[in-house]
Amino acid sequence: TGGKDTTIRRLIEHIGEDYLKASTDLFCTGSTLRPGILVIINDADWEITDDGMDKYDYKLQDEDEIVFVSTLHGG
Repeated sequence: TGGKDTTIRRLIEHIGEDYLKASTDLFCTGSTLRPGILVIINDADWEITDDGMDKYDYKLQDEDEIVFVSTLHGG
């Protein structure tokens, strides 16, 4: 997904299309994440790093570390 204009939105689409073909609906719907998935960008929850832009439009940098964590579990 390289390139200087790669966004979180495009990363989510790429993961859904190219890696989770059988169970995409558990991770995303198109270019947005399903509820219950936390996104950590460089050790910070993307929900608390509000800079006024749509969080899905964040442009990835070369050294960014992106972590997706599911908070949903069975009992």
